[in-house]
Amino acid sequence: MIDIHAHILPGVDDGAFEMEESVEMARIAVESGVEYLVATPHCNLPEERLWANEVRSAAGLFQQRLQQEGIPLKVAAGMEIFGTPEVPGLLRRGELMGLAGSRYALIEFPFSDYGRNATAILEAVADMGLCPVVAHPERYTYVQGAPELLNLWHDLGCLFQINRGSLLGRFGRRAETVAHAMVERGFASFVASDAHSAVMRTPWMEDVERLLRSEYSPALAHRLLEENPRRVLMDQEIKTQEPDWF
Repeated sequence: MIDIHAHILPGVDDGAFEMEESVEMARIAVESGVEYLVATPHCNLPEERLWANEVRSAAGLFQQRLQQEGIPLKVAAGMEIFGTPEVPGLLRRGELMGLAGSRYALIEFPFSDYGRNATAILEAVADMGLCPVVAHPERYTYVQGAPELLNLWHDLGCLFQINRGSLLGRFGRRAETVAHAMVERGFASFVASDAHSAVMRTPWMEDVERLLRSEYSPALAHRLLEENPRRVLMDQEIKTQEPDWF
């Protein structure tokens, strides 16, 4: 499997606190079947800026440590970009970056009262020729209350990343319901861990792979956990079918 969303780099955000925890998270990921992971620290937060060159450097140092430890996990640099009107310009200047340096920009938003702002930002990023990947839309209250927003965002060219924890019921009933509805209706393009530690919200992915295979199909599990993420790493086009609209 390939995990495109994990806060595994040490000491850069609210994820792993130090290198030892990052290494333990890597062991957990590998034991659960993950072979490649995109490190996606929070970036463009108002209170603390973290730029592309810093993330690349941190990911490189982490990969070296994993090699020293003999842990067979490949790590690419990425970002979970906080969505603000400045994002298109920062992406254009290379201060922010897509997942593994690709056209696919992982963008998160506030959890409430931001639907109209989010739409404007996603449209501006898509107009650059990039592909916005909306991070965990099932957790936003404005998507839970009006999932028709996903129809609009899909038409703008967005893809959607669902959290493992949402499908497993870890973020409440509403997030779980929307997450499963997105999978059933064909809106989901990726399922990722959004891991933050080695204890809570870990990068263990075997359980959600089993859920997807049993409740949906092995083919769908492969597409959401391997095929589409690999296309991100290779910066290849991801073709989606027309979903069943909300």
